[in-house]
Amino acid sequence: MLQLSYPIIVNSPQVNHLTAEQLWTGLLLRVMEPMRFTVGLDRADVAQIDDETFERVLYFGGHEISDEVKLVHAHSVLFTTVANAHAPQGRLRYEIQNHAEQGLVLLCEYQTEFPEPDSDEARQLLEMVKNAYRMADEEMLRIIREESLLARH
Repeated sequence: MLQLSYPIIVNSPQVNHLTAEQLWTGLLLRVMEPMRFTVGLDRADVAQIDDETFERVLYFGGHEISDEVKLVHAHSVLFTTVANAHAPQGRLRYEIQNHAEQGLVLLCEYQTEFPEPDSDEARQLLEMVKNAYRMADEEMLRIIREESLLARH
């Protein structure tokens, strides 16, 4: 099983600052409009079940990924994918945190049912997957910053 957790400091002198509210709005945008955030995604069907739950079907070419999204208002988003023939079950959780020293932080937590690596090649592949997750989360923050700037103008 792949378990990965890391914080991303949201505001630094080199980037446009986001408030916790702007970050939350951006995370909701990621839920509702996943094509803006996911490379290779051709189409997405998003259904709102209630104030806190969404069900989505994501289409990547001929492959479909179903997931459920649970919201804790202005605090966290939990994506849980359903395992299928092409992808294992997985969970991604984003949590908005405020730290005294670091300021606004986005905690990213992944759990995916990947098999344990049994070779150097498999370990390298797993490290590449971990790096891809981190890069995708940093890219998501870049998009959220852009959207926040557009909303202000």
